Amino acid sequence: MVAQPVTLTRRRRDPLDLARLTPAGKRAWFEAPAYADFAAIADFSADRYAITTVPLAGIAGASAAALRVKRAASFAELIAFTCNSGPARSYLDAQGVMRADLALDQPRFDWTNGRRQLALNGASANLLLNSAAPASQSLAVTAQSYALSFTGTGSIALSGASSAGPLAGVGAASRVSLVFTPAAGTLTLTMSGDVRLAQLEANSFASPYIATVGAAVSRAAETAELSPVLEALLQRSAATLAVRGQRLERNAARIVGVNGTSSLLRAQSNRLSVLMDGSAQLATAAGADLRMSSYAAACAFDGTGRSVARNGVAVVTDTGSPPSSRGSVYLGRDAASTATAYGDGWYEYLGIAPTRLSEGKIQEIILY
Repeated sequence: MVAQPVTLTRRRRDPLDLARLTPAGKRAWFEAPAYADFAAIADFSADRYAITTVPLAGIAGASAAALRVKRAASFAELIAFTCNSGPARSYLDAQGVMRADLALDQPRFDWTNGRRQLALNGASANLLLNSAAPASQSLAVTAQSYALSFTGTGSIALSGASSAGPLAGVGAASRVSLVFTPAAGTLTLTMSGDVRLAQLEANSFASPYIATVGAAVSRAAETAELSPVLEALLQRSAATLAVRGQRLERNAARIVGVNGTSSLLRAQSNRLSVLMDGSAQLATAAGADLRMSSYAAACAFDGTGRSVARNGVAVVTDTGSPPSSRGSVYLGRDAASTATAYGDGWYEYLGIAPTRLSEGKIQEIILY
């Protein structure tokens, strides 16, 4: 028998497969089993992002399997961030130093809670003058909610339009706050001792510090709209959305809002439950106070119904439908034209799957 020659051929590696390998030849982080169901991932805490390789024009008709093939991406490919304020937006850096050096439309990554998070806030204004080390002062106020805050060991006494307080400091580096509703008139604030970084704002909570000198300073709202690719994923007939964050400050805070006043995910007014708007509101049972702790929330939908969940309680389902108008999708706000509702707080993670995941899978992704 004569041996036949053997021809060896080298298989060409799929370019998409190469794109999912790190320089060391290891699989990319988003190829881990925990991310297998997702088509888009924004991990703000780790500053890493992944997005489907399917182009925008093909998302509506693509298979779920094709959409789950991902590549590394930038923040800007997942989130279109805008804000008309720069230095008025303060944040803590990784070393715990307060900074106010952001440019217009630059996202604010903050370490207030001990780790990197995307901070989002609605508009506000600091009405106190010379806020770094303020003297006693009197201001005109109306009968609405105000938040007074400062850092230091001193105290602020209120008189005139309000007798609330006093607000007393608890530590040289600790920020304290007081929410109160005065009568319309003149409010006098008397400063004693070590009072620094003081702020008085017409708000229901103390928002991030806004520095002032000789006049009040306003801070514009921060807007984080999902990119067209992510919006297209959520405009499909079936999808799952998961968000992790910390300390939702407002009643009925919007976690992920859509056109008008509707939301895919938002807190109930008691800030204990999470709900989805749509054909009717579908809400979870009550869990830990969303103002005080970290949370994870998710919603899912397809042609047969929908699911909503938050950490610590069971997934709830019904046969209803999600908000029908999902042309624009926002993290931390809705798209109401006259009175936008916000979800002031800190955001760590957002993930979108191109199918309605099972209750078991949803429970897995909201573990915290």
